[in-house]
Amino acid sequence: MTTFKHILVTALVAAGLAFAAGCKHVPLDGYGKNIGAFNYGEFSGLLNTTAPVVAKATHDAVKQLGLVEIAVTTSPQKFDSTIVARDENDLEVTIRIEEVNSRQTALRIRWGRGGDLQRSLQLYDLVDRATSGSQTTAPRVVR
Repeated sequence: MTTFKHILVTALVAAGLAFAAGCKHVPLDGYGKNIGAFNYGEFSGLLNTTAPVVAKATHDAVKQLGLVEIAVTTSPQKFDSTIVARDENDLEVTIRIEEVNSRQTALRIRWGRGGDLQRSLQLYDLVDRATSGSQTTAPRVVR
């Protein structure tokens, strides 16, 4: 019976370590007040505006970065949109726009299969600037 307990505890510890290893918090404003997350190759951040505004800004940012939109899907019930695009290296970029509430929208970006944090942040910054109306941002600290 003790062998079973040892195996179970070892399996639970290994699963916990594997889960914790895939998550990374990313400060978005340089001061650590606004934080995004990079989980298993997908960057996610929260924008303080409506989903249709984020959707328009995202389409503009995709064009500005030279990405080619392949598919766009939108859910009719709750605002939930997915944009699939390709970059110059033919990597797939999947962008999900989800309405959290009437004043906040979640933006999720997966650049390629394994994810590219720097390029995802570049896209997020373009959308954030377009939705907030500011042209300057605080220095970013990425660890």
